[in-house]
Amino acid sequence: MSQIPYIFNQLTCHIPRDIFDRLVRKHNGNAYVKKFSCWNHLLSMVWAQLTSRRSLRDIETSLRAHSDKTYRLGIGKDVSRSNLAHANARRDVAIYRGLAQAMMQKVSRAGAKDGLLELIRRQFGLSGFFAIDSTAISLEPGKHPWSIPQVNWGGVKVHTMYDLIRKVPRMCLVTGHEERDQTFMEDYPYEKGCFYMFDKLYFKTRGFCRIESAGAYFVTRIKKKVLYEVMGKSSVSGNMVLRDDTIRLTGRWAKAGYPKDLRIISLYSVEKNGVIEFVTNNFALDAATIALLYQYRWQIELFFKWIKQHLRVVNFYGTSANAVLIQIYTAITSYCLLSIAADAAGFKGSLYEFANLMSVSLTEKRWIDWLVKRTGAEDIGLRQPAYPSLFDCDILPPVRMEI
Repeated sequence: MSQIPYIFNQLTCHIPRDIFDRLVRKHNGNAYVKKFSCWNHLLSMVWAQLTSRRSLRDIETSLRAHSDKTYRLGIGKDVSRSNLAHANARRDVAIYRGLAQAMMQKVSRAGAKDGLLELIRRQFGLSGFFAIDSTAISLEPGKHPWSIPQVNWGGVKVHTMYDLIRKVPRMCLVTGHEERDQTFMEDYPYEKGCFYMFDKLYFKTRGFCRIESAGAYFVTRIKKKVLYEVMGKSSVSGNMVLRDDTIRLTGRWAKAGYPKDLRIISLYSVEKNGVIEFVTNNFALDAATIALLYQYRWQIELFFKWIKQHLRVVNFYGTSANAVLIQIYTAITSYCLLSIAADAAGFKGSLYEFANLMSVSLTEKRWIDWLVKRTGAEDIGLRQPAYPSLFDCDILPPVRMEI
């Protein structure tokens, strides 16, 4: 008779073990290791993320409480503070970065979570919608001397491409906080037929050209001192859209970086009591839809807030750069595991509710979908779209712009 695996094993079975083992061999992760392997280390860090452990001592204590189960959990019997500290300081970050990227690719095949964006995608024959931004994680220079201080503080940046339809990250890269946001704009894996939303810190014409060459579209706010000439005007509809023109950049470097036409849209924001201007290379969608897509960019800020509040990416188990980066990448892996498992179980609530349910059930021998049914979580309905139909601009509410 087959046994039901622990909830923790049901979650971690979504980790592509073949890819992880390949990464370990490539970077010699298990060289000179006798007991505490890279796989044991990874599962220990995932356990720490899912159970919100605060320190190495906290991780060790929590696992000792389940010492009769750690072997079957895959964590092994040699978890100690010294082993964890040594692994965090010495194991190659590329192993955990590569795994996090593989998990983000895997979770990108999950079902759509936002019905309104899925409707727009189908209506206009688009491939997807992504927001690109970065978030800073502060570090104390005294504890983390490797972090380059600026104005008496150090830190790292997490540069992220976020899938707005599935509400999962597509790509994450951790760098020093001194790196400018637009530095990596030309390096993101843009896909044909997708829309990419940026804030105005990403106004970089060579990056726009890279998106255009990939057959994709972008929306961003225009900076105040950008020089351009108006090439044509279009009629506007509705009471929000004030302007919908075709322009061409005239500044020396801007024109060299992006010599093609752009579309500029001006809208009145009631909350800001002012006009907000966007530029895009898409001339097919109506202006109100473009404004709505840019408003969805705020979802990536909510993602950053979620991982900082509910995963361990602010307080770290080690002070070395290696330990900080491994912890951040395992946090991203844990987020993907939760998203994949929630999608597989048909969970209709928020990821926060699912994460809480998993965190108190990791050592139960129950199927996840049974656990979801036991709690009545399958009856939680999908949230209704926050906006009415996009295709009648006159009935749209005033655009709320989060800057």
